[in-house]
Amino acid sequence: MPVSLTIIPELDLVHIVYSGRVTPQELFVETQACYQRPDYQPGMSEVSDFFRVTSFEIGYDEMHKFTTRSNETHGSLDSPIDICLVGSTKVSEPAILMYEGLIAAKNIPIRLHVVPGYPEMLATLNLPEECLKYFPDFGHQERHLL
Repeated sequence: MPVSLTIIPELDLVHIVYSGRVTPQELFVETQACYQRPDYQPGMSEVSDFFRVTSFEIGYDEMHKFTTRSNETHGSLDSPIDICLVGSTKVSEPAILMYEGLIAAKNIPIRLHVVPGYPEMLATLNLPEECLKYFPDFGHQERHLL
């Protein structure tokens, strides 16, 4: 599956791992399904991992639609949510830049952070090193950077 979501209630966040070929269908269906889960709470931070993406087949129209849905989901919150995009690569960078630009243009209450790895994500979200245990093993390989 190109999109895998895990809700981590102990950290009040959603961890999303993208892999392989990511299309608008997976992006829309999986993320919207997350917001319908009983353990999801509006305002949770999100961590999206792009290290394993081989292609992002998302154009401007699809990203515009996705950010419109983001605004519908997060627009009524009292304070902005933090979204960390981890592992920007040459494959994911165009989609990230498009998302970043559309979030800013639409004034969606999201603080977007593009970070190179999990140590930077922990620092950005002000989470202690012990929180790394909640993430898959591939995040642990960067423990030496903490």
